[in-house]
Amino acid sequence: MEYRINFFANKNKKRAAKILACAFFIAAFNRAPAFAASDDFFNHDKVDQSIQRPLVIIHSMANMNLDPHTSAYVSEAQILNGVYEGLFSYNAATLEPDNALAQDFRISRDKLRWTFTIREGAKTSSGQEINAQTIKDSWLNLIANKSAYYSSLLDVIKGAREYRLGQGKREDVAIYASGLKLSVELNKPTSHFNKILCHHAFAAVPSDSSASGAFYIESATPFKIVLKKNDNYWNAAETKLPAVEINFTDDTDAQSHAFNTGAADWIDGSGEIKKILDKKAVQLAAEFGTEYLFFKNDSPLWSRADFRNAVLTAIPWKQLRDGNMFPAETLVCPIAGYTSPEGPNYTDAEEAKMMLDAAKKAAGVADKTVALTFAIPDTEYLSNRAELLRGSLEEIGVELKTVKIPLQFYLTSIATTKADLFLYTWVGDFSDPLAFLELFKGNSSMNDSHWINQDFDRLLEQASFTTDSKERNALLAKTRWTSTRSKRSTSKKASAK
Repeated sequence: MEYRINFFANKNKKRAAKILACAFFIAAFNRAPAFAASDDFFNHDKVDQSIQRPLVIIHSMANMNLDPHTSAYVSEAQILNGVYEGLFSYNAATLEPDNALAQDFRISRDKLRWTFTIREGAKTSSGQEINAQTIKDSWLNLIANKSAYYSSLLDVIKGAREYRLGQGKREDVAIYASGLKLSVELNKPTSHFNKILCHHAFAAVPSDSSASGAFYIESATPFKIVLKKNDNYWNAAETKLPAVEINFTDDTDAQSHAFNTGAADWIDGSGEIKKILDKKAVQLAAEFGTEYLFFKNDSPLWSRADFRNAVLTAIPWKQLRDGNMFPAETLVCPIAGYTSPEGPNYTDAEEAKMMLDAAKKAAGVADKTVALTFAIPDTEYLSNRAELLRGSLEEIGVELKTVKIPLQFYLTSIATTKADLFLYTWVGDFSDPLAFLELFKGNSSMNDSHWINQDFDRLLEQASFTTDSKERNALLAKTRWTSTRSKRSTSKKASAK
């Protein structure tokens, strides 16, 4: 579990807590709903509209991609969740799906067909009607987009995987639209389908890209994004904020001054606590995420499990995790009903050296120096972590080389960066182990490691067919042992935070 520090102005804290939980920015787990709660969600909180004004947020500099289909960063999702809305959205308190553009839905007895009724009268910010065809076209465009990071999550729909991989036709994807009725045929029972559909990637994106959510983007520059209330939004009566202004700067003096003087209502995660005058304004918000290391399956040596396991045995896990509020030994964040298997937690340099020598001999490179290239975001913290790894790996005869990439470009650069080891901070998009395990599923659009293991995929497949939650979680828990033991394994994941 990760945590994010936010600063709320006390005078606006009650208002911000009410509005933000229902609008678009971070809530408890870094995924806030875009007015997608059940219809009586707002009946418990009445807000005085006469005192509302634009909410001013300060964010560190970032290269924002505001295309809902290709966006991949959490900071982008915080905005897109308020601009685009799909059939479901996240409940602010529980992360469970709440009906959004879906007025209602039903599931067939065999669990293979989901039928949704779109809200009557729903429109985009430009006045376009939102109907079943809008959703269908949005999903098909997402699947067809080679740069769409989350498209493989729709592989559960018949024909979607084949179309995504260029092996099938658009018309063969089993999504059917008629008026306000949308029907989808699945390859297998998928009990978490509505959880997947909460993500902004699966929102209604009309042909003119106008907003389907509570706000629309009035203007966007590298230094400021302005969102205005979408009066055409189906629940516009409950959108209390007239606008949201997001200012980007890395100047912590400017950030704290704006906050301390009341010019800003919220500093998102990048401010310095010591510069905030009112310490009661500091809020600690949980993120449903894990920072972890992974190997990329592009190297003849580091695609071998024996080389990877030697390195993992040499890594000083305790020191690597020191300084983190909640050190993690598993990839999957704690989830009710799911027990993650034990992850890497011991270090033995002598054993690691013997493992590496055996691996080099088996690979026919016993007399050669082994180099490992580690690509990291260009920050002081991660540079220090890399130096910690360098010292430990040198002990066993591995030369660590580092490639530093500007933080805002790191995630999108992984596909083209020639390196062996990478670091991710992954925030789960729905409360289910698959929100993390999908990262290593073969042919997944989110699988940047390029690791493919038939046994791992088979366990995920078996888990999807069972309706017993205990049996399903037990099958998903076995995937870790498959990935470390299989001779065909070509990547090893390890939590670092």
